[in-house]
Amino acid sequence: MKRIIFMLIAISLLFTMPIKGEVVTSFPDLLKPTGLVIDNNNLYVTEDITIYIFSLKDFKLIKKFGKKGEGPQEFNRFAAITPLKDKLLINSMSKISYFTKDGEYINEIKVKGGFSFLYQPLGDKYVGRGISNKDNTRYVSINLYDKDLNKIKTLLNQEDGAQFSKGVIKVLNSSLNYMTFNDKLYLVNGSEFEIKVFDSSAKEIMTIKRDYKRAKFTEENVQSVHDEIKNDPRQKQFYDAIKKMLVFPKEWPAIASVFERDNIIYVSTFKSKDKTKYEFLLFDENGKFIHSMFIPLKFQTALRPYPMSIKNGKLYQLIENEDEEEWELHVSFIHNLNLTKFSEVTENVKTSSKLKHK
Repeated sequence: MKRIIFMLIAISLLFTMPIKGEVVTSFPDLLKPTGLVIDNNNLYVTEDITIYIFSLKDFKLIKKFGKKGEGPQEFNRFAAITPLKDKLLINSMSKISYFTKDGEYINEIKVKGGFSFLYQPLGDKYVGRGISNKDNTRYVSINLYDKDLNKIKTLLNQEDGAQFSKGVIKVLNSSLNYMTFNDKLYLVNGSEFEIKVFDSSAKEIMTIKRDYKRAKFTEENVQSVHDEIKNDPRQKQFYDAIKKMLVFPKEWPAIASVFERDNIIYVSTFKSKDKTKYEFLLFDENGKFIHSMFIPLKFQTALRPYPMSIKNGKLYQLIENEDEEEWELHVSFIHNLNLTKFSEVTENVKTSSKLKHK
């Protein structure tokens, strides 16, 4: 009984603890970072096709590399990093490249056909996003590929929100989201709160579902999207044409993104408090709900937060300080206990309470 009381006190202290974003360092050399990923030792920042590797211990630059092109050690249009146990998987258009954790080139695999990208490893295979057209309709899909990037099958398929041939752009219509971690695939299907989990052979092993009241997509949100297009140098000249195609939802999708880190599943949503903190729901590795909390998070555009990553119970986010004209690394504490034990302790408390009342 004493153990249960101690754990309950610990849980209470954890979730009443203030969660504040703290600026831990700045990166004056960054111009416009597009991605942030963290592993046990390093912090990886992407800036279009340029990759920076910083030490997580002291944030010193270890290496900077990246060259535009289609040859070995070159990236086309973008670079996106997935740290693996002993190397880095780097996505760019039409291929994936492997590098050491120190940024030394290993090899690459090129896409065999079709329009697909953003591959993540699943066992000895890959999961990636594909785009196709049929009967004048554009589709986006999540597909399984073999070790040579040949398509094996489609796991999920839906109409894309961008139907340019029909003169329609449905904002947030395509809410497909996926992540692989520890030989498991987490796949978000549509706008509702549903996460399908697959094993390394792409066999579905569980579904995380939750009754969830989605946040309303307000007139202020609509105006933010319009303002973003008008202020974007690449899009503002087409604003008059684009605004006629925009179709807005009544509600935000239930899920914004999914992470698995340190045996905890983090699910972020679009619900906010004062537009400074956003909701995160935490589940254990078996899909059992642990707790929800609001964590400091800042959005870069109307629909997309600044680059962020989760590791060791902390949320890291790169945020531009416009006054100082430099990028800062903000860190928000989430937890410092083994949350996967919380649901077990809760069940023990319930059982103990029932026995006592009997």
